[in-house]
Amino acid sequence: MSSTLSIVLGLTFVLLGITAVMLQAWLWGFPMENGHSTAPRLWTRIHRVIGLSFVAIYITMMIFMIPRLWEYQVELPARTVIHAVAAIVIGVLLLTKIAIIRLFPHFMGALPLLGLGLLINTVVLGSLSLPYALRAHNLSGDTLSAQNLERVRGVLSGLPLPEDVDVAALATPERLADGREVLTRKCTVCHDMRTILAKPRSGPGWFNVVVRMAEKPLIMGDPLNDRDLPLATAYLIAITPDIQQSAKVRTKAMRDQAERVAEVTEMPADTNATPDATPDAGKAEALYKARCAQCHELDEVTGHGGNDETGWAKIVRRMVEEEGAELGEDEARTIVRFLAATYKKSA
Repeated sequence: MSSTLSIVLGLTFVLLGITAVMLQAWLWGFPMENGHSTAPRLWTRIHRVIGLSFVAIYITMMIFMIPRLWEYQVELPARTVIHAVAAIVIGVLLLTKIAIIRLFPHFMGALPLLGLGLLINTVVLGSLSLPYALRAHNLSGDTLSAQNLERVRGVLSGLPLPEDVDVAALATPERLADGREVLTRKCTVCHDMRTILAKPRSGPGWFNVVVRMAEKPLIMGDPLNDRDLPLATAYLIAITPDIQQSAKVRTKAMRDQAERVAEVTEMPADTNATPDATPDAGKAEALYKARCAQCHELDEVTGHGGNDETGWAKIVRRMVEEEGAELGEDEARTIVRFLAATYKKSA
């Protein structure tokens, strides 16, 4: 199932579930005469069509979801467990409701509670899956900006991709859309979408992850092939700034608390350097662009404003410790000095 169809079905499922329950609550308020409801026939038929559509979408989604549960090669994340439980509960409630309507009409008084249960589990199911599906599906705005596409090309050019791979062609809207399909159709067979998008990585980091996943055996589903590897890598690199921004929001409170407890003031001392040693400006700038552009738009630094070495050291160390930046001590120190010299703290 394509990511677009999955999102459309998911949104439709949630809307149908809410509409069906609200409509049922309204129709239930009409009095009974001779064992039959006096509710308007038209709206009763509409409610029936909505209910049947809801069931049809549910069956379609379960056909794709159940095999995926058997494919997970690690322990299921808590969000996935709740998602699966909510889906199973919806199925139980639907079967119970159909059984009451068709076979056990003397239990009709339980239908409002069943409807409420369907509403709750449908909303839970949608809220756990749709935000991440929409986030993975998003290919617009800053992701397709000329600056970001140029960043993606630069990062891809430094990866050990096969010689026949056209790096320039990978960093285009069409190929990034192909990479998104690889992610949503193949990677999610074994992985929760939240797990994939939870942590930003550098270009080499994403490439190594994709290669490692391609080497894992699959019992069901289509494995990643040689064509998929550069496509998935390019797409993940393209959306890394968005992932990085989300990670900032998630960790801000934790970071503020940690900084109050133990404030980082400097990078590890370079015992072999003289006090006046400064890195070559050209090499330092190239290193800064190569490493920092893996996850950031470089204009974020300009937006941050100036700082001294102590301030930049705190930021660089946080990138290493909290957000997975792949920097050695010498590289980190060089970048800190370059930033302090280029973006000085205002007096």
